[in-house]
Amino acid sequence: MHHLMSSPRSLVLFIVASALLAPASAQEAPALAKHKRWVTSLAFNGDGSQLATAGGESLQYRPGEVVLWDAKSGAELAKLTGHPTNIWSVAWSADGSLLLTSGYDGKVILWDVAAKQPKTTIEKKGWVRSVAFAPDGKHFAAGMEDGNIVIWETEGAKEAKTIKAHEAAVYGLAFSPDGATLASVSTDKLGKLFDWQAGSEKAKLEGHGDAVWSVAWSKDGSLLATSSADRKIKLWDAEGKEQATLEGHKDWVSDVAFNHDGSQLASVSHDRTAKLWDVKERKELATLPQQNSTLWAVAFFPDGSLLATGAHDGVKLWKVADKTEVFPTPPMTAAAK
Repeated sequence: MHHLMSSPRSLVLFIVASALLAPASAQEAPALAKHKRWVTSLAFNGDGSQLATAGGESLQYRPGEVVLWDAKSGAELAKLTGHPTNIWSVAWSADGSLLLTSGYDGKVILWDVAAKQPKTTIEKKGWVRSVAFAPDGKHFAAGMEDGNIVIWETEGAKEAKTIKAHEAAVYGLAFSPDGATLASVSTDKLGKLFDWQAGSEKAKLEGHGDAVWSVAWSKDGSLLATSSADRKIKLWDAEGKEQATLEGHKDWVSDVAFNHDGSQLASVSHDRTAKLWDVKERKELATLPQQNSTLWAVAFFPDGSLLATGAHDGVKLWKVADKTEVFPTPPMTAAAK
């Protein structure tokens, strides 16, 4: 061995040969690909460097967790624990310094991302299905089991307003890009638009035949999308007038998201599929390969090149261009099946 290492060229050849002979198993799948918890909500931060996933061991009473991932490598950056039950919703502040979560435990937690610690914990009666930050980060909102929307000032977490919004649980919230309008959806089959600062209702989004699960704004604020247990997606203008109905899913449509320029809409469903839609043409573009479990959440990477989907067996990242996984999990061996 001493003779083999006697020259720099020999050393280089030895290192190269060793690398070529290294077992393939040495290249493990990143932590993101091996994550097997329920993922019921997810969101990229503003620059796309981190992906936050929220969920837990089950949909309700088992411990919940938020995991922060490096979106490029799939490495786990941090695990935030503070919810004793499943976490239903997660949202980033625009500057990425704060994270907002809510859960089946009735807690709304405002996290300091750098410190990886809760900044404020608010406890409400009944579970909290949805949270959202206003675009300027000065306020945040939560949708409650009793149909109310509660709004807080971010600084000091001072409760600012309660809006009696729906006759049943609020399942989704989204502030318009200009911050003037708050959209909500509920199990009462309705969506609504509010001038939240005045506390007044601006429009009803009527037309779904079952519980409405999610709502999202296009980045320019000209369109909204809602998804429902009626298996349909509806598009609305900013005044609340219905523009189109998108059909194709075979079960509840649990979440929707617009891409960066509003040209595409992504949806996920309990039928175990994610779909991409052409917003202008009002038609389906593609169905991603069927997954192994119910899908709960979807989010686009800030530039629209990637799509994240959350299911009850983890999270997947997809390349939008060719519909392939970014971090495919290794196939199971015959012994493991």
